[in-house]
Amino acid sequence: MLATAGVAIGLGNIWRFPYMMGRYGGAAFLLLYLGIVLAFGVPVLMAEWALGRATGRGPWGAYRRARLPGAGFWTVLLLVTVVMASSYYGVVIAMVLQAAAVELLGRAASSTLPAQMGYTVATIALACGVLAMGVRGGIERISRVALPIFFLLFLVLIVRSLTLPGAGAGLRELLVPRADAFRGTTALAAMGQAIFSLGVGGTFMVAYGSYMGHDDDIPRGAALTAGADVAAALMAGLVIVPAAVAMGVALDGGPGLLFDVMPRVFALMPGGHAFGVLFYLAVFIVALLSLMAAYEVVVQALGTGLGWSRSRALVVVLIVEAALSIPAWTVGRYIEWSDLIWGTTMQPIGAVLAVVALVWCVGRSVSLQEIRRSTSMPVPGWLILWMRYGIPAGILATLAYGWYDTVAR
Repeated sequence: MLATAGVAIGLGNIWRFPYMMGRYGGAAFLLLYLGIVLAFGVPVLMAEWALGRATGRGPWGAYRRARLPGAGFWTVLLLVTVVMASSYYGVVIAMVLQAAAVELLGRAASSTLPAQMGYTVATIALACGVLAMGVRGGIERISRVALPIFFLLFLVLIVRSLTLPGAGAGLRELLVPRADAFRGTTALAAMGQAIFSLGVGGTFMVAYGSYMGHDDDIPRGAALTAGADVAAALMAGLVIVPAAVAMGVALDGGPGLLFDVMPRVFALMPGGHAFGVLFYLAVFIVALLSLMAAYEVVVQALGTGLGWSRSRALVVVLIVEAALSIPAWTVGRYIEWSDLIWGTTMQPIGAVLAVVALVWCVGRSVSLQEIRRSTSMPVPGWLILWMRYGIPAGILATLAYGWYDTVAR
């Protein structure tokens, strides 16, 4: 459970949530996001864990064992999604490492393309190195240390942000919804954020479910993971949105919002550079946990499907991800459009596939039994009906409406 909390809490909360909220409707985005986490996110998280545990397989084997029609095609598509999404996600994590170097060294920290690629390769290599120790030995140990430090740092930054002159206007943007902001694009962005941030999408959490024992409490774990994830997103919003408005930074500036705002906040704090280094390093470590989850899915698939050793698979992941990261540094808006395609669109499709594989292919009774196993929380029978009909229809309808509104605009 610590490992999955570490997966859920990452740059999806710190980097993605504030810029998506700023670009797609402010408080309207927040309300839709919270509703989608409850209606879709938590049930899908339970479904993916249950699918992994019931089949005893990660994504490469789970869909085949569940006998999902077209399992081979869908599995490959989901793995491609993981590889592509982690390629730009790794670059953003490298940008956090670069920001720490800038806070520490100032202009001496080079921002040339070779230096940027160096940060990226170092990030990918570190993730692969920790994964070589395994999920429990690597990710869980880091989560025990990094998550408490992360939350403490953000509490300090919230106080600093909310006490800036003009921060009240940013707080209103965060909390007071505008009627004209409830659009298809806002719903699409909010759903993509909820799915992306929780780490669901038919891959990560299916793999982690395959590691769970029969004594792991799936409903309670899903509730706690979602609660921690939402808390992290709200904390990031309380830091960045009021500070951006107070400092005159445009909220719709896109993926660079975090890196535009935070250096200005640190400049206004006593010992700001030292605090900035500590902040960026904590964010880097927490974000690395999510990147490792993505790599774990690929490594598991290469081991199961091709019989590769873990070390060989990790070396291939390092080479491929480093090569795929180059466009993110060199092509304008590449990260934004990649995020829209792979994060906002393909991950919700993966979530639908996981739910369908569990409740339609594995079966209703087995699904309910797997979710209810070892829990004291009430799990109503209608939850399976919601998974069978409501979640697939709701996600696909939101995707269709959101893309229609995006194209029409």
